[in-house]
Amino acid sequence: MKVVFVHGRAQENKVGADLEDSWERAAINGFTAAGLTALAQFDVVLPYYGDLLFNLTEEAGREAFGTLVDRGADASAPSAEEQQFTQDLVFEIAQRKGISLESIALEAQEPVVNRGVQNWKAVLAALRLLDRVPGVSQSAIELFTRDVWYYLTRKGLRLQVNAAVDKAIPRDQPCVIVSHSLGTIVAYNLLMSRPQRENVKAFITIGSPLGIEAIYSRLPSDVGPRRAPEGVGFWFNARDSEDTVALYEISTEVYKGLPAVQNYSGAQNTSDNQHGIVEYLGDKAISQAIYAAVR
Repeated sequence: MKVVFVHGRAQENKVGADLEDSWERAAINGFTAAGLTALAQFDVVLPYYGDLLFNLTEEAGREAFGTLVDRGADASAPSAEEQQFTQDLVFEIAQRKGISLESIALEAQEPVVNRGVQNWKAVLAALRLLDRVPGVSQSAIELFTRDVWYYLTRKGLRLQVNAAVDKAIPRDQPCVIVSHSLGTIVAYNLLMSRPQRENVKAFITIGSPLGIEAIYSRLPSDVGPRRAPEGVGFWFNARDSEDTVALYEISTEVYKGLPAVQNYSGAQNTSDNQHGIVEYLGDKAISQAIYAAVR
């Protein structure tokens, strides 16, 4: 059975074949560590879009955002919509990492108000506080936020990324999709845009931000209403509860219908940010889920 790996962001300047090999080796090593017998065949493909995503988001304004953060509140802020998204996401991350609004207000030296367009100084303060948390990087959060925002809101960018991945996902041949981080959003959108999904035997999302309201409330309308990808055989979502990107489980109340997502939040990811895919693929429960889907 074909296994389609869908990678996330920050994979620019890599060789697609090397990235595919690292995922495949990590998955096979995970099977072995879980005590599973060797598969007779493990047919994998990883559609690489790392350079494409980087170039598109760079063109859309990555450098301007970095300059904004460097200059602080004296710089002109992004649009009101982008400010609100950034505030929503950054404040959710801060809350999950134990940073209160009171602490943010103290760092910002001004009260935290309701709307992002009036709150940019507090957002920058929250980013500074997050940078002091072990395993959390201000720059990584900035760039993740920026990449997700452009993917969700720039249709031309999104369609180019989707096209790079879509051609690797079979339409008739049975397959399993294993996605990570931003790749879970890409894979979800592709599945929802397909009229027939019965050949997808399992949809496995790892370290996914699809449970974050700031993200799921802004999923593009061109893929239809937000719900479970009907027709897919099984949906398994795995996360380390300390993963800065996968803040929450994926709710069956948000993604209603079948297949009902099965959440597993017991992964112990040993990478610096509890988000690394190689470490995730070494988790026993994740290995068992992939193995059972492929057999």
